[in-house]
Amino acid sequence: MKLHLSQATPDLPDPRCAACGHDLKGATTSAVCPECGRPLVEVLVRGPLRYAMGRRYVSRARVGSLPLLAYAIGPGSDGKPGHARGFIAIGDKATGVIAIGGLARGVVAIGGLSVGICTFGGASIGTLSALGGLAIAPLGSSIGGLSIGGLAQGGLAVGIVAQGGLAIGWAARGGEAIGKYAWSLASKAQTSEETLALFRNQLEVLVGPPGVNSLFHGVVWTLAIMFAALLLCAIYGMSRYRRDPADPLQADTPNPFSNAGGM
Repeated sequence: MKLHLSQATPDLPDPRCAACGHDLKGATTSAVCPECGRPLVEVLVRGPLRYAMGRRYVSRARVGSLPLLAYAIGPGSDGKPGHARGFIAIGDKATGVIAIGGLARGVVAIGGLSVGICTFGGASIGTLSALGGLAIAPLGSSIGGLSIGGLAQGGLAVGIVAQGGLAIGWAARGGEAIGKYAWSLASKAQTSEETLALFRNQLEVLVGPPGVNSLFHGVVWTLAIMFAALLLCAIYGMSRYRRDPADPLQADTPNPFSNAGGM
């Protein structure tokens, strides 16, 4: 009995890119993935991908040595969560100048757990500003349920200047306050004139007047620091944006920071 080739060799599954999931069927004249630009010798796979629900993308444009934009959402071919690395990184894990993700690490980081210089998230650890359930900013402003920082405000606030339900610091103001200059709003104990003068004159621009709206000042300071960091990141991005003329995938990529081309 003569065996047909189709019977002897079953059809192979469609080829796909292991980095971004792009369908490579028909890509016979390219050495790289048309979607993410990775070499086919590194990423070509066949068959259903274990990260069928995952998404991967790496932009062709770059800022310095980093892709301008990268995202990685969902499990990869190894079953692990996506990890995006780029100037702007979005993913289950994100590492970049501006990072957004479940675990975010960057100059400006936003996520469930965020670590960087200016951070926002459930647990937020930043050098200059932090906003979150747990907020830590040792050299700047922190706002959170538990807040630790130079200027700390929240339910429990610990810092050089602290304000909250329970405030602990060199200068502390709150329902209960502990510190060298302590102003306990709920206490009937007499607050020293020196402490009152310190808060009303030198520190009011930081912590505001006593009352419910006083936390507004902390939010303003925290967001102002984050906005300044975003502005500096944008300036850095504009100065370091580049295209690689040797890469055909990047040769015609417009500068996203430019108004050229009728934008």
